Amino acid sequence: MSQPLIAILAAGESRRMGHPKLSLSWGGTSILGHLLQQWRDAGAEKIVVIHSPGEKNPVTSELDRLGVPPGERIATIAPERGMMGSVITAARQTARDSSLTHLIIALGDQPHLRTDTLRMALHAGASAPGKIIRTVFQGKPGHPLVLPVSLIAELTHTPAATLRDFISLHQEQVFDLECSDSGVLLDIDTPEDYAQASQRTTHQVI
Repeated sequence: MSQPLIAILAAGESRRMGHPKLSLSWGGTSILGHLLQQWRDAGAEKIVVIHSPGEKNPVTSELDRLGVPPGERIATIAPERGMMGSVITAARQTARDSSLTHLIIALGDQPHLRTDTLRMALHAGASAPGKIIRTVFQGKPGHPLVLPVSLIAELTHTPAATLRDFISLHQEQVFDLECSDSGVLLDIDTPEDYAQASQRTTHQVI
């Protein structure tokens, strides 16, 4: 049975947005609140939010407001490495739990993804054990990304600058999971992205 840890990467500084983007309104809550509920609705049992260092910042304040317990949040251990620092933090968290079979990397700024897309990623590890599973739309890889536990020890100490660089070292293990959700290629960085992603929800299929 597959038991993944969902790591929601939320340590970005939202510079291009000009406002803490994960606290922006989405579906009656915030982007972060929506993501957490959506993953739960998809069937996720173990979720952790990777945030920037410090006890008080926009993300930790939103986590407090949402009532997310300490065990479901962790500060990135390598903020100087950007997104890769958050990925390594998630990998080390995964390594602490022997019950886990996969690590799913989810971006904190993709609230527009369909719930069935998340559900598909959750179950992909069971159907393709030992594989790096990329969520792909029309041949283009996006997120979420599923990593097998067999690579976690290496990932915790990798010198690779990006996750793409790390995956390129294991190209023979890559399995592309084609989906019909073009949102896997979109993340929210600017007000224009936010507007575009918001419009997508009108046509979202649950």
